[in-house]
Amino acid sequence: MNNPQMYQELLELIGTDSASGKETQIAEKLIAKLKEIGLTVLTDNAGDTFGGECGNVIGIWEGDLDGSLMLSSHMDRVPNGLGIHPVEKDGVLRSDGTTILAADDISGVCAILDGLRRAIGSGKPLPRLEIIFSVGEETGLYGAKALDMSAIRSRIGYIFDSPGSIGRFVNGAPGMFQMEVEITGRPAHAGNEPEKGIDAAHVMCEMISTLKKGRLDPMTTSNFPILSTGSKSCNVVCDFASFRGEARSRDLQKLTDYVTYFEDHCHAVAARYGAGITIEKHQNFLPFLIPEEDEVLVCAKAASAELGLDYRVEVGGGGMDANIYNAQGMATIGVATGYTKNHTKDEQLVLADFLRSGELCAKLIETYAARCGAK
Repeated sequence: MNNPQMYQELLELIGTDSASGKETQIAEKLIAKLKEIGLTVLTDNAGDTFGGECGNVIGIWEGDLDGSLMLSSHMDRVPNGLGIHPVEKDGVLRSDGTTILAADDISGVCAILDGLRRAIGSGKPLPRLEIIFSVGEETGLYGAKALDMSAIRSRIGYIFDSPGSIGRFVNGAPGMFQMEVEITGRPAHAGNEPEKGIDAAHVMCEMISTLKKGRLDPMTTSNFPILSTGSKSCNVVCDFASFRGEARSRDLQKLTDYVTYFEDHCHAVAARYGAGITIEKHQNFLPFLIPEEDEVLVCAKAASAELGLDYRVEVGGGGMDANIYNAQGMATIGVATGYTKNHTKDEQLVLADFLRSGELCAKLIETYAARCGAK
Protein backbone atom coordinates (compact mmCIF):
# COMPACT_ATOMS: atom_id res chain seq x y z
CA MET A 1 0.00 0.00 0.00
CA ASN A 2 1.56 3.28 -1.14
CA ASN A 3 0.04 5.48 1.59
CA PRO A 4 -0.31 3.51 4.82
CA GLN A 5 -0.83 6.66 6.92
CA MET A 6 -3.87 7.65 4.90
CA TYR A 7 -5.27 4.11 5.04
CA GLN A 8 -4.79 3.84 8.79
CA GLU A 9 -6.43 7.22 9.30
CA LEU A 10 -9.39 5.99 7.24
CA LEU A 11 -9.76 2.94 9.50
CA GLU A 12 -9.41 5.09 12.61
CA LEU A 13 -12.13 7.51 11.60
CA ILE A 14 -14.49 4.85 10.23
CA GLY A 15 -14.16 3.19 13.63
CA THR A 16 -15.04 6.41 15.44
CA ASP A 17 -18.79 6.37 16.01
CA SER A 18 -20.68 9.31 14.55
CA ALA A 19 -24.24 10.15 13.61
CA SER A 20 -26.15 13.22 12.52
CA GLY A 21 -26.27 15.48 15.56
CA LYS A 22 -23.79 13.32 17.45
CA GLU A 23 -20.46 14.15 15.81
CA THR A 24 -18.50 15.15 18.95
CA GLN A 25 -16.05 12.23 18.98
CA ILE A 26 -14.97 12.63 15.40
CA ALA A 27 -15.00 16.43 15.63
CA GLU A 28 -12.52 16.32 18.51
CA LYS A 29 -10.20 14.10 16.51
CA LEU A 30 -10.38 16.34 13.45
CA ILE A 31 -9.72 19.47 15.50
CA ALA A 32 -6.54 17.85 16.79
CA LYS A 33 -5.48 16.68 13.33
CA LEU A 34 -6.00 20.08 11.73
CA LYS A 35 -4.05 21.80 14.50
CA GLU A 36 -1.23 19.29 14.08
CA ILE A 37 -1.07 20.11 10.36
CA GLY A 38 -0.77 23.78 11.32
CA LEU A 39 -4.22 25.24 10.74
CA THR A 40 -6.08 27.62 12.99
CA VAL A 41 -9.24 25.82 14.09
CA LEU A 42 -12.57 27.06 15.37
CA THR A 43 -16.07 25.67 15.77
CA ASP A 44 -19.50 27.24 15.49
CA ASN A 45 -22.93 26.62 17.00
CA ALA A 46 -24.45 24.83 14.02
CA GLY A 47 -25.57 21.95 16.22
CA ASP A 48 -27.91 24.25 18.12
CA THR A 49 -29.94 24.84 14.96
CA PHE A 50 -31.13 21.21 14.71
CA GLY A 51 -30.69 19.72 18.17
CA GLY A 52 -27.14 18.50 17.59
CA GLU A 53 -24.42 18.30 20.20
CA CYS A 54 -21.60 20.11 18.35
CA GLY A 55 -20.97 22.50 15.49
CA ASN A 56 -19.01 22.61 12.27
CA VAL A 57 -15.23 22.30 12.47
CA ILE A 58 -13.55 25.10 10.50
CA GLY A 59 -9.84 25.12 9.76
CA ILE A 60 -7.97 28.08 8.28
CA TRP A 61 -4.56 28.21 6.60
CA GLU A 62 -3.86 31.88 5.96
CA GLY A 63 -1.46 31.31 3.06
CA ASP A 64 0.87 33.65 1.19
CA LEU A 65 -1.14 34.23 -1.99
CA ASP A 66 -4.05 36.48 -2.81
CA GLY A 67 -6.89 34.02 -3.12
CA SER A 68 -9.00 31.62 -1.06
CA LEU A 69 -10.09 28.03 -1.69
CA MET A 70 -12.69 26.05 0.26
CA LEU A 71 -12.48 22.28 0.82
CA SER A 72 -15.24 20.44 2.65
CA SER A 73 -16.61 17.08 3.78
CA HIS A 74 -19.20 16.11 6.38
CA MET A 75 -18.60 14.33 9.68
CA ASP A 76 -21.94 12.54 10.11
CA ARG A 77 -23.20 9.37 8.50
CA VAL A 78 -26.54 7.72 7.83
CA PRO A 79 -28.06 5.36 10.44
CA ASN A 80 -26.59 1.90 10.99
CA GLY A 81 -23.14 3.47 11.11
CA LEU A 82 -22.08 2.58 14.67
CA GLY A 83 -19.60 -0.15 15.52
CA ILE A 84 -18.35 -0.53 11.95
CA HIS A 85 -15.87 -3.34 11.25
CA PRO A 86 -14.13 -2.74 7.89
CA VAL A 87 -13.02 -5.74 5.83
CA GLU A 88 -10.52 -5.42 2.95
CA LYS A 89 -10.49 -7.90 0.09
CA ASP A 90 -8.87 -7.57 -3.32
CA GLY A 91 -8.29 -3.87 -2.91
CA VAL A 92 -11.87 -3.05 -1.93
CA LEU A 93 -12.96 -2.03 1.56
CA ARG A 94 -16.40 -3.04 2.83
CA SER A 95 -18.09 -3.42 6.18
CA ASP A 96 -18.63 -6.88 7.65
CA GLY A 97 -22.14 -6.78 6.19
CA THR A 98 -23.98 -5.69 9.34
CA THR A 99 -23.52 -1.92 8.93
CA ILE A 100 -22.75 0.73 6.36
CA LEU A 101 -19.07 1.46 5.71
CA ALA A 102 -19.21 5.28 6.18
CA ALA A 103 -16.85 5.90 3.27
CA ASP A 104 -19.54 8.52 2.70
CA ASP A 105 -18.05 10.71 3.93
CA ILE A 106 -14.99 9.60 5.91
CA SER A 107 -13.13 8.98 2.66
CA GLY A 108 -13.66 12.66 1.82
CA VAL A 109 -12.43 13.77 5.22
CA CYS A 110 -9.28 11.70 4.80
CA ALA A 111 -8.72 13.00 1.25
CA ILE A 112 -8.69 16.56 2.57
CA LEU A 113 -6.39 15.76 5.48
CA ASP A 114 -3.94 14.00 3.17
CA GLY A 115 -4.17 16.78 0.59
CA LEU A 116 -3.43 19.41 3.22
CA ARG A 117 -0.38 17.53 4.46
CA ARG A 118 0.93 17.23 0.91
CA ALA A 119 0.26 20.84 -0.09
CA ILE A 120 1.51 22.47 3.11
CA GLY A 121 4.42 20.07 3.38
CA SER A 122 5.60 21.02 -0.10
CA GLY A 123 6.60 24.46 1.15
CA LYS A 124 5.15 26.09 -1.98
CA PRO A 125 3.24 29.40 -1.70
CA LEU A 126 -0.43 28.71 -1.09
CA PRO A 127 -3.63 30.73 -1.05
CA ARG A 128 -5.85 30.93 2.00
CA LEU A 129 -7.40 27.49 2.58
CA GLU A 130 -10.75 27.21 4.31
CA ILE A 131 -11.62 23.71 5.52
CA ILE A 132 -15.18 22.93 6.58
CA PHE A 133 -16.07 19.64 8.22
CA SER A 134 -19.82 19.95 8.57
CA VAL A 135 -22.42 18.43 10.87
CA GLY A 136 -25.92 17.19 10.13
CA GLU A 137 -25.42 16.82 6.39
CA GLU A 138 -27.26 13.55 5.99
CA THR A 139 -30.45 14.76 7.71
CA GLY A 140 -30.83 18.14 6.02
CA LEU A 141 -27.53 19.89 5.22
CA TYR A 142 -27.91 21.60 8.60
CA GLY A 143 -24.26 22.40 9.17
CA ALA A 144 -23.86 24.12 5.81
CA LYS A 145 -27.12 26.02 6.32
CA ALA A 146 -25.92 27.33 9.68
CA LEU A 147 -22.43 28.31 8.53
CA ASP A 148 -21.67 32.03 8.84
CA MET A 149 -20.78 32.72 5.22
CA SER A 150 -19.63 36.25 6.05
CA ALA A 151 -16.53 34.68 7.59
CA ILE A 152 -15.80 32.63 4.44
CA ARG A 153 -13.74 34.36 1.75
CA SER A 154 -13.63 31.60 -0.86
CA ARG A 155 -15.60 32.04 -4.06
CA ILE A 156 -14.94 28.47 -5.29
CA GLY A 157 -14.86 25.20 -3.42
CA TYR A 158 -14.68 21.41 -3.63
CA ILE A 159 -16.92 19.05 -1.67
CA PHE A 160 -15.24 15.66 -1.28
CA ASP A 161 -18.57 13.91 -0.99
CA SER A 162 -19.57 12.14 -4.20
CA PRO A 163 -19.72 8.50 -5.27
CA GLY A 164 -17.79 7.14 -8.21
CA SER A 165 -14.23 6.55 -9.31
CA ILE A 166 -11.56 9.20 -9.03
CA GLY A 167 -11.74 11.83 -11.77
CA ARG A 168 -15.52 12.22 -11.46
CA PHE A 169 -16.74 15.71 -10.58
CA VAL A 170 -20.39 16.56 -9.88
CA ASN A 171 -21.36 19.96 -11.24
CA GLY A 172 -25.11 19.77 -10.70
CA ALA A 173 -27.58 18.46 -8.15
CA PRO A 174 -31.33 18.74 -7.62
CA GLY A 175 -33.19 20.97 -5.24
CA MET A 176 -35.65 19.32 -2.86
CA PHE A 177 -39.00 19.95 -1.18
CA GLN A 178 -40.30 17.82 1.68
CA MET A 179 -44.05 17.52 2.05
CA GLU A 180 -46.28 16.10 4.78
CA VAL A 181 -50.03 15.58 4.48
CA GLU A 182 -52.42 15.10 7.40
CA ILE A 183 -55.92 13.82 6.64
CA THR A 184 -58.80 14.10 9.10
CA GLY A 185 -61.71 11.74 8.62
CA ARG A 186 -64.73 10.89 10.81
CA PRO A 187 -64.83 7.96 13.24
CA ALA A 188 -67.75 5.52 13.25
CA HIS A 189 -68.40 2.00 14.46
CA ALA A 190 -66.95 -0.23 11.75
CA GLY A 191 -69.59 -2.94 12.27
CA ASN A 192 -72.76 -0.99 13.03
CA GLU A 193 -72.53 2.12 10.86
CA PRO A 194 -69.33 2.31 8.74
CA GLU A 195 -71.17 4.43 6.15
CA LYS A 196 -71.34 7.29 8.68
CA GLY A 197 -67.55 7.46 8.89
CA ILE A 198 -64.95 9.02 6.63
CA ASP A 199 -62.04 6.62 6.28
CA ALA A 200 -58.86 8.72 6.39
CA ALA A 201 -56.70 5.70 5.58
CA HIS A 202 -58.68 5.06 2.39
CA VAL A 203 -58.41 8.72 1.39
CA MET A 204 -54.65 8.61 1.96
CA CYS A 205 -54.27 5.45 -0.11
CA GLU A 206 -56.22 6.97 -3.00
CA MET A 207 -54.12 10.13 -2.86
CA ILE A 208 -50.92 8.12 -3.12
CA SER A 209 -52.11 5.52 -5.62
CA THR A 210 -53.27 8.18 -8.10
CA LEU A 211 -50.34 10.54 -7.53
CA LYS A 212 -47.66 11.03 -10.19
CA LYS A 213 -44.49 9.82 -8.51
CA GLY A 214 -41.18 8.06 -9.03
CA ARG A 215 -39.22 9.17 -12.10
CA LEU A 216 -41.28 12.07 -13.44
CA ASP A 217 -38.81 13.23 -16.12
CA PRO A 218 -35.02 13.10 -16.58
CA MET A 219 -34.58 15.89 -13.99
CA THR A 220 -37.40 15.27 -11.52
CA THR A 221 -38.37 12.54 -9.02
CA SER A 222 -40.72 12.15 -6.08
CA ASN A 223 -41.10 9.57 -3.34
CA PHE A 224 -43.64 9.23 -0.49
CA PRO A 225 -42.66 6.20 1.58
CA ILE A 226 -43.70 7.16 5.14
CA LEU A 227 -47.33 6.41 5.98
CA SER A 228 -49.19 6.28 9.30
CA THR A 229 -52.70 6.27 10.77
CA GLY A 230 -54.18 7.14 14.13
CA SER A 231 -56.07 3.86 14.34
CA LYS A 232 -55.52 1.50 17.24
CA SER A 233 -58.63 -0.60 16.78
CA CYS A 234 -60.09 -2.49 13.86
CA ASN A 235 -63.70 -1.77 14.87
CA VAL A 236 -63.50 1.99 14.34
CA VAL A 237 -63.40 3.73 10.96
CA CYS A 238 -59.99 5.40 10.71
CA ASP A 239 -60.30 9.11 11.43
CA PHE A 240 -56.68 10.23 10.93
CA ALA A 241 -53.89 9.39 8.51
CA SER A 242 -50.71 11.06 7.34
CA PHE A 243 -47.94 10.54 4.84
CA ARG A 244 -44.77 12.35 3.92
CA GLY A 245 -42.03 12.30 1.37
CA GLU A 246 -40.06 14.43 -1.03
CA ALA A 247 -39.75 15.81 -4.53
CA ARG A 248 -36.45 16.63 -6.25
CA SER A 249 -35.49 18.31 -9.48
CA ARG A 250 -32.48 19.93 -11.08
CA ASP A 251 -34.95 22.40 -12.65
CA LEU A 252 -36.40 24.76 -10.03
CA GLN A 253 -39.48 25.55 -12.13
CA LYS A 254 -40.28 21.87 -12.57
CA LEU A 255 -39.84 21.36 -8.83
CA THR A 256 -42.19 24.17 -7.86
CA ASP A 257 -44.70 23.09 -10.53
CA TYR A 258 -44.74 19.59 -9.05
CA VAL A 259 -45.30 20.90 -5.54
CA THR A 260 -48.28 22.92 -6.81
CA TYR A 261 -49.65 19.83 -8.60
CA PHE A 262 -49.15 17.74 -5.43
CA GLU A 263 -51.14 20.19 -3.31
CA ASP A 264 -53.96 20.46 -5.85
CA HIS A 265 -54.15 16.68 -6.23
CA CYS A 266 -54.34 15.97 -2.51
CA HIS A 267 -56.92 18.70 -1.88
CA ALA A 268 -59.09 17.37 -4.71
CA VAL A 269 -59.10 13.80 -3.33
CA ALA A 270 -59.84 15.01 0.20
CA ALA A 271 -62.72 17.16 -1.05
CA ARG A 272 -64.23 14.20 -2.92
CA TYR A 273 -64.60 12.31 0.37
CA GLY A 274 -65.34 15.27 2.62
CA ALA A 275 -62.12 14.76 4.57
CA GLY A 276 -60.12 17.52 6.21
CA ILE A 277 -56.56 18.07 5.03
CA THR A 278 -53.49 20.07 5.95
CA ILE A 279 -50.26 20.11 3.93
CA GLU A 280 -46.91 21.28 5.19
CA LYS A 281 -44.11 21.87 2.70
CA HIS A 282 -40.50 22.82 3.25
CA GLN A 283 -37.89 23.75 0.67
CA ASN A 284 -34.73 22.01 1.87
CA PHE A 285 -32.32 23.35 -0.73
CA LEU A 286 -32.09 24.79 -4.23
CA PRO A 287 -30.71 23.02 -7.32
CA PHE A 288 -27.44 24.06 -8.91
CA LEU A 289 -25.61 23.58 -12.20
CA ILE A 290 -22.05 24.86 -12.73
CA PRO A 291 -21.00 25.43 -16.37
CA GLU A 292 -17.86 23.64 -17.50
CA GLU A 293 -16.08 26.92 -18.28
CA ASP A 294 -16.33 28.01 -14.64
CA GLU A 295 -13.03 28.37 -12.80
CA VAL A 296 -13.83 25.59 -10.34
CA LEU A 297 -14.14 23.06 -13.20
CA VAL A 298 -11.27 24.50 -15.21
CA CYS A 299 -9.00 23.87 -12.22
CA ALA A 300 -10.46 20.38 -11.75
CA LYS A 301 -9.81 19.49 -15.38
CA ALA A 302 -6.24 20.79 -15.27
CA ALA A 303 -5.48 18.96 -12.00
CA SER A 304 -6.91 15.71 -13.40
CA ALA A 305 -4.83 16.02 -16.55
CA GLU A 306 -1.63 16.49 -14.56
CA LEU A 307 -2.39 13.36 -12.58
CA GLY A 308 -3.44 11.36 -15.64
CA LEU A 309 -6.98 10.85 -14.34
CA ASP A 310 -10.06 10.08 -16.42
CA TYR A 311 -11.77 13.48 -16.01
CA ARG A 312 -15.58 13.34 -16.08
CA VAL A 313 -18.22 15.95 -15.29
CA GLU A 314 -21.66 14.62 -14.37
CA VAL A 315 -24.80 15.74 -12.60
CA GLY A 316 -25.89 13.94 -9.44
CA GLY A 317 -29.25 12.89 -8.01
CA GLY A 318 -28.68 13.70 -4.36
CA GLY A 319 -28.31 16.90 -2.42
CA MET A 320 -25.08 17.88 -0.70
CA ASP A 321 -23.52 20.83 1.08
CA ALA A 322 -22.64 22.25 -2.34
CA ASN A 323 -26.34 23.05 -2.84
CA ILE A 324 -26.16 25.46 0.08
CA TYR A 325 -22.83 27.03 -0.87
CA ASN A 326 -23.82 27.55 -4.50
CA ALA A 327 -26.99 29.31 -3.37
CA GLN A 328 -24.75 31.61 -1.31
CA GLY A 329 -22.65 32.50 -4.35
CA MET A 330 -19.70 30.10 -3.95
CA ALA A 331 -19.20 27.95 -7.08
CA THR A 332 -18.86 24.51 -5.50
CA ILE A 333 -18.72 21.03 -7.02
CA GLY A 334 -18.58 17.47 -5.73
CA VAL A 335 -15.43 15.34 -5.94
CA ALA A 336 -15.57 11.54 -6.08
CA THR A 337 -13.29 9.54 -3.80
CA GLY A 338 -13.94 5.96 -4.93
CA TYR A 339 -16.98 4.83 -2.96
CA THR A 340 -20.20 3.36 -4.33
CA LYS A 341 -23.47 1.94 -2.95
CA ASN A 342 -23.39 4.46 -0.11
CA HIS A 343 -26.22 4.50 2.43
CA THR A 344 -26.44 0.70 2.25
CA LYS A 345 -24.74 -2.29 3.86
CA ASP A 346 -23.22 -3.01 0.43
CA GLU A 347 -21.25 0.25 0.46
CA GLN A 348 -17.70 -0.20 -0.76
CA LEU A 349 -14.55 1.82 -1.33
CA VAL A 350 -12.01 1.09 -4.06
CA LEU A 351 -8.74 1.72 -2.24
CA ALA A 352 -6.71 2.55 -5.36
CA ASP A 353 -9.07 5.45 -6.05
CA PHE A 354 -9.26 6.50 -2.43
CA LEU A 355 -5.49 6.60 -2.00
CA ARG A 356 -5.20 8.94 -4.98
CA SER A 357 -7.90 11.28 -3.69
CA GLY A 358 -5.47 12.97 -1.31
CA GLU A 359 -3.09 13.49 -4.21
CA LEU A 360 -5.97 14.99 -6.20
CA CYS A 361 -6.85 17.30 -3.33
CA ALA A 362 -3.27 18.58 -3.17
CA LYS A 363 -3.19 19.04 -6.95
CA LEU A 364 -6.44 21.04 -6.86
CA ILE A 365 -4.85 23.33 -4.26
CA GLU A 366 -1.70 23.64 -6.36
CA THR A 367 -3.64 24.31 -9.57
CA TYR A 368 -5.73 27.00 -7.94
CA ALA A 369 -2.61 28.51 -6.34
CA ALA A 370 -1.04 28.91 -9.77
CA ARG A 371 -3.90 31.29 -10.65
CA CYS A 372 -3.29 33.48 -7.59
CA GLY A 373 -0.94 36.42 -7.23
CA ALA A 374 1.10 37.46 -4.23
CA LYS A 375 -0.66 39.35 -1.45
